[in-house]
Amino acid sequence: MVAWCHGAPGIGIARLRSLRHLHDDRIREEVEVALKTTLDRGFGKNHSLCHGDLGNLDLILEASEELSDARSSFHLNRLTATMLESISENGWICGTPRGVESPGLMVGLAGIGYELLRLAEPARVPSVLALAPPYSLIRTL
Repeated sequence: MVAWCHGAPGIGIARLRSLRHLHDDRIREEVEVALKTTLDRGFGKNHSLCHGDLGNLDLILEASEELSDARSSFHLNRLTATMLESISENGWICGTPRGVESPGLMVGLAGIGYELLRLAEPARVPSVLALAPPYSLIRTL
């Protein structure tokens, strides 16, 4: 499984966040493996945060911000466009059995909406999957 809750995307987000505190070649290699695995096998399931495309896309967003590389930004833009097209064509696909709509954050509509807000304004909407604090709190510390 390639999902935030189980696999490369969640590990990748954790490793990316650790680079702020520990510059280590092994961690960078693990980030690269997580990115490659997620890009190769992590999309096309549902739109949820927990085990769906938007949760996996958060890894790509985190990488584009943390690593400031053109490759991650390219994939972020491409996959965001694909995600928006999927939503437009198929509606919201929750991470529940048979995609039944749910109001929840991790597998439902709240999480889908939250991540779409994050994609639109990543400087203002923190990553819930990385357990990032609100940016207003960061600015006051």
